[in-house]
Amino acid sequence: MRRGVHVVTLLVAASAVTAILAGKANDVRKDAFRLLNEGVAAYNRADYRSAIVPLQKAAAISLNSFAAHHYLGLALAGDRRYAEAVEAYKIALDLDPDHLQANIAIGDAWLAQGDTDEAQPYYVKAGKLRPEYAAALDGLARVAEAQAEEDKAIALYERALASDKGFAPAYTHLGDLYLRAGKFDDAVKLLVEAVSVRPDFGPGLDRLAAAYGKLGFSNEAVSTIRKAIELEPADPEHRVTLGQVLLEMGVVAGAEASFQAAIAIDSAHPAARGGLAEIARRRGDYDAAVQQIDIALADTRLDRRGRDDLTKQRAAIAAERDRGASLEALIAAGSATPADRAALSRLEAEKGRFDRAAELLTAAAPEGPDRERLSFYLFRAGRFREAHELYAELAHAERRADLEVNDGASLARLGDDAKAKEAFERALAIDPAQPLAKLYIGNVLLRMGDAAGAATTYRAFLAAYPTGASAEQVRRVLSELTPSATP
Repeated sequence: MRRGVHVVTLLVAASAVTAILAGKANDVRKDAFRLLNEGVAAYNRADYRSAIVPLQKAAAISLNSFAAHHYLGLALAGDRRYAEAVEAYKIALDLDPDHLQANIAIGDAWLAQGDTDEAQPYYVKAGKLRPEYAAALDGLARVAEAQAEEDKAIALYERALASDKGFAPAYTHLGDLYLRAGKFDDAVKLLVEAVSVRPDFGPGLDRLAAAYGKLGFSNEAVSTIRKAIELEPADPEHRVTLGQVLLEMGVVAGAEASFQAAIAIDSAHPAARGGLAEIARRRGDYDAAVQQIDIALADTRLDRRGRDDLTKQRAAIAAERDRGASLEALIAAGSATPADRAALSRLEAEKGRFDRAAELLTAAAPEGPDRERLSFYLFRAGRFREAHELYAELAHAERRADLEVNDGASLARLGDDAKAKEAFERALAIDPAQPLAKLYIGNVLLRMGDAAGAATTYRAFLAAYPTGASAEQVRRVLSELTPSATP
């Protein structure tokens, strides 16, 4: 009887231990599930750094969880830790070799590191798993683009869009290709389409803002990138783009604040540090500029292309610093030649200091091409009366359409539209195909209240020059003047 009691006691104890272990296992599963959800939520709001730790913990608990390893790779890639992302993706693909998105993701991570040979097989595999798969074609297009095969890349992007007209990344990547190539009207059309098919697509909004900035549509650029920031406040890329747009607009304080906001998210972001370096360079603070570059270069996450770009920027800053210091010393010592003053003038102009650039070049007693450069510096410095006088003198001495156009632009800035129109007409008398003269006459007519004449002139301009940044600007103005008649 005692033995029976003892056996029953042991069985009860064993059952209790089993229950405890089962309870702990259940708790562990709950923790893993909670951590996975926490990480995925952070990833979805582009807060990649916050996503990494919970996803690492989830992957460590659930070694066989495809989702944990896959999302960990995505979060690491979002934080520019591409080599680590590749390792996470490899584990995910061991668990599910034929997962389409995982094959695309690991290809993207290799491509971000500049390794097209490693990236391409994953896109090819995804394409075999699902023929004409848009994401695979888009990946192969980016490989071709990285290998400088632009025509092949365009054809592949177009195949991706033909396969899936709702695939926003392909619109964005092809639009970005056109943007870099200077095909602004084509770029804008594609990028508008990207955010039309997916209004919440942050990268599409980002690149559309950049395109608007290149076209001079400042208000549209700023409002568009602010939408991207609102959607993805933890993504530093959008704040970098805002900084670049503002810097192109000449809003230096706003650009600096935006670059600093990007750095608050990613302390070594290469484009943000590069933007701050450019601002410091323009201020003549070369040591601060170099320091910004060095912080970015010290980041172990930096990819090869980014490192090359920053290294070139650093070398250019250092060379400009040394050359500028040498020329300033010659001027201070009173031994500078006119050529020295002209050289320092060019350096000052490159920093956007057009007033001093004009003063230095004036002191150098410019002749020939340098007189044209001086007139340009005066114009950029806002000294339009002096610019007009010099352009008029140059145009009188040498019958050239471009000089008349520049004189007209100076007169327009002085508010003398009637005389500006005469200058543009003189330019067309010299060269009937002069594009800027045609465009500026339309602008003058519009300011003078002749909307019908302006519309006619703009249509003639578009008939002769249907592509390019100016064409896209004209279409925008013409659509407001005559919405139903826009080409």
